[in-house]
Amino acid sequence: MAVLKPDYDSSPRGLSDAARHREKIKEAIRRNLPDIISDEAIITRRENQIVKVPIRGIKSYRFIHRQSDGASGGFGSGESEEGKVIGRRPKPGHDPAGKPGEEPGEDYLETEIDLAELIEMMLADLGLPNLQKKEVRETKILKGWRIDSLEKHGVRPRLDKKRTIKEAIKRTEAMVQALSEMTGKSEEECRAALDLAGGDPVRARAMLDAGPVAGGQAGSNAIYIDGPDLRYRTITEDTEFHSNAVILAMMDVSGSMGTMKKYLARSFYFWMTSFLKTIYQRVEIRFIAHTTEAKLVDEHEFFHKGESGGTSCWSAYDLARELIDVEYPTNRWNVYPFHFSDGEDWDVQRTVKSLEKMLERGVANFGYGEIQAEHSGSALMDAFKQKIPLQSRMMEGFSYYEGQWGASPVLGVVIKDKPDLYPALRVFLNTGKRGGGLQKFIG
Repeated sequence: MAVLKPDYDSSPRGLSDAARHREKIKEAIRRNLPDIISDEAIITRRENQIVKVPIRGIKSYRFIHRQSDGASGGFGSGESEEGKVIGRRPKPGHDPAGKPGEEPGEDYLETEIDLAELIEMMLADLGLPNLQKKEVRETKILKGWRIDSLEKHGVRPRLDKKRTIKEAIKRTEAMVQALSEMTGKSEEECRAALDLAGGDPVRARAMLDAGPVAGGQAGSNAIYIDGPDLRYRTITEDTEFHSNAVILAMMDVSGSMGTMKKYLARSFYFWMTSFLKTIYQRVEIRFIAHTTEAKLVDEHEFFHKGESGGTSCWSAYDLARELIDVEYPTNRWNVYPFHFSDGEDWDVQRTVKSLEKMLERGVANFGYGEIQAEHSGSALMDAFKQKIPLQSRMMEGFSYYEGQWGASPVLGVVIKDKPDLYPALRVFLNTGKRGGGLQKFIG
């Protein structure tokens, strides 16, 4: 039986094709980031879980046979003029006569990706540097002491006994070998002479030159420590610098915040906290949920809390101000308060006054996001624009508001639907020339 072996190896080509396909998937994810980040499956995922993301723009190639209509010929046949439109292919699932279509719709791939990898793509797209240090307030944390180097001089308490013994052993062995080479005696006899001489190489050689060495301990392993063998540790403080920054995340969870409004607010906070945890080893994040009363809650409750009732945004600002006064004084902390609401406030003027008192503390930046989905109003945003005042700005086609209250910068965005989430993140987090809410902190 003849065994035929192909004259090519398909493995390298298969590997390169697979790598090329993975790169195309990543590129498709980058192009679709604004749509992917608003996917509910990602926001509601379990901790440390691989997430599934839909990818449009990558097709699975297949052969498509020409539909036979009884006519002969193919492409390029028949009489026609250059540039003449001879027909248009109907869209998938669409009937030109307006009837229900019978063709399948456009397919898209669904792939799995680690959340950390997705966040890295978003950080790169938003232009956020990873661990780029800037002039921000930092706290020097003393972790302990570490050995900086070993020196031949120092104080007795810092004597490194182990390293000193190693140096003495090396010096003793070098003396024994040198005596053996100079006198022609065995190393055992030279070691015995060195032992009788108390470690003095000059006296040991005189004994060896005088004749056979009698006495001493044959095979002695005695070690003689001299001044040149001593090694002392030099120690320095082992410190690290932590950015003294705290994020005060405030969210309206009252009855006027419908399902979509709460989802948009939680989506923003989900990505913002994910970014900060990825970029920085240590950053304080405090969560405040409010209706007519404000409460400090943990992260899980913040993202899953369902409430009803009225809205008093001043309660959140009062609680934030108390936290600043008691735990996060602005002379030692970079404080970044963020607040998301639908703008429907019971006492707008009281809220404005409460905000003024908080901003008087000199926060690093205050960010306000108003969810105007479901045809809601903008009473609070209008009041902020008049009091601070806020000026309309534009960043890559997305409108936002910017102002200053004393030493506290203020940013405001309006989110009407899912497509506004990504531009809002860019405004609050981007580090361009105009900068965003965390410009001083992130870069």
